[in-house]
Amino acid sequence: MTEKSQELSVKDKDAVLIIDDDAFMLKVLYRVLQKEYTLYQAGSSEEAIEVLRGRHVKAILCDHVLPGQSGLDFLITLKQRNPQIKSVLFSAALEVEQFIKAINEGQIFRFIKKPASPTDIQQAVRAAVRQYDIEALQQQLLRDQKDIDKQVYSAPYWLYRLRVVARQSFRYGAPLFGNILALMLALGVIALSVGICIILIIYFVKSYLGIDIFPQSHLLSR
Repeated sequence: MTEKSQELSVKDKDAVLIIDDDAFMLKVLYRVLQKEYTLYQAGSSEEAIEVLRGRHVKAILCDHVLPGQSGLDFLITLKQRNPQIKSVLFSAALEVEQFIKAINEGQIFRFIKKPASPTDIQQAVRAAVRQYDIEALQQQLLRDQKDIDKQVYSAPYWLYRLRVVARQSFRYGAPLFGNILALMLALGVIALSVGICIILIIYFVKSYLGIDIFPQSHLLSR
């Protein structure tokens, strides 16, 4: 693999932040996750806040016992500020009820009890990143649906459908003849619509206003 391809593969990796005040544990977690993710490290909640500035992080793997603010309190605060990021908390402490409550209320995504195997850690982080992607996709679909609704209600529906068909034709390599036929059909629909409108206007003027647009004397003189 060339240096350029290696650089691209690193850029394409999802970003994960690992937080632990134990330098040795940080190295262990880094080795477990480095092949799959772009990793950032922090030794406290304060450092984690600085690391998160300007970075697009999908998941956080955080120890509960940290200097100053605990890992659980930090993740609860982070949830209020940035609910998109998924958090995985790991700890050797037996505060099970508190952790379960945090999970049930959606404040953290997963809890891992120490000591944890590399497989347990990898599976938890994968699930967190996958959940982040699922929710991001759902939000994008909702935005796309809103855009479609605006287009449908701001213009005649057949014009919208025509544009969709044209896009699909070019995307999937439809023959040029098919595109020309679709354009001719659209022009025919426009001409027919204009003609119908003109006929209705003439009928309205003649029937309701009593104006004879085409007098019989004019027709008989021919």
